[in-house]
Amino acid sequence: MEAALYDPADGYYPRRSPGEDFYTAPELHPAFAEALADEICERLESLAARRPKAPLFVVEMGSGDGRLARQLLHAFQERHAESCDLIRYVLVERVESLLIESLVRLRAEPGRVLGYSRLADLPPLCGVFISNELVDALPFHVLEKREGRVREVYVEQAEGAWRLQLGDCSSPELARAAEGIAGWLSEGDRHALSLAAGEWMGAVASKLECGALITVDYGDAPVSHRANAPRFFFRHATGGDVLARFGRQDMTASVDFGRLIEEGRRHGLQDVRFCSLGRFLLDRGALERLPAGDSPSAYAERNRLKTLFHPGGMGEAFKVLIQEKRI
Repeated sequence: MEAALYDPADGYYPRRSPGEDFYTAPELHPAFAEALADEICERLESLAARRPKAPLFVVEMGSGDGRLARQLLHAFQERHAESCDLIRYVLVERVESLLIESLVRLRAEPGRVLGYSRLADLPPLCGVFISNELVDALPFHVLEKREGRVREVYVEQAEGAWRLQLGDCSSPELARAAEGIAGWLSEGDRHALSLAAGEWMGAVASKLECGALITVDYGDAPVSHRANAPRFFFRHATGGDVLARFGRQDMTASVDFGRLIEEGRRHGLQDVRFCSLGRFLLDRGALERLPAGDSPSAYAERNRLKTLFHPGGMGEAFKVLIQEKRI
């Protein structure tokens, strides 16, 4: 999965075109970035009052092609001009071609922008760390129950062809997880489990000296007592043979927010809000951004914005988790 998603030559994300297989919130409408900018600036202003001499940072992890960064910086300028001078924006993107593209396009944007390809290279910072659809893109392990036993799904090559094969769990931590789900996982079900998500939460907590972490992704709190089946997206349709489309389709699974909350607490983060994306956007005035009129452009924009907060679109499937540290 690591190779299929991130290999520089053959991986999915280095070659993905926006909107090709799925839409992200920034690709649908800038109202998402505006609501997020309001939340971020409120928290930065609160931090500035407590630490008037400390530089404040916005760290976007998994920044992709920089679309959300550009929208956020624009929203900071338009809606929170007084805070712009306080903000230093940091992009963290492991696909270096996307990081370079983002930094080049952001040269003309207001604010000070830095870029890193690894979260580990950041010093501890005060401010707000954010991610949008990053955790669901972290490589995960897949467990499957057969003949009453939960084992790990592997990919192996045999006689010149790739195939899926069951085997023993690849780590003690995964083996413990397999024992924990064996009682309720149904025969034949596959369950995606992301050890990387917990590791990511610990890494973020170590870099957040004080401030907040905002995680936006699709999932539940917690994912438990039902199979969290992996999903594959190709041309906005799910399903298909993962091995036949190696590197050409998205591989993902719902985020276990319960696990993120537990890991955050273990690393000193306090969860202060968990809600649906729809609730978050409505609380931040999304309805006020609906354009009036019956022109085709107004109709299309209303549909894009409604997709963000409507329960039948992204509004209920996506969640917002806000955690704080030393506030």
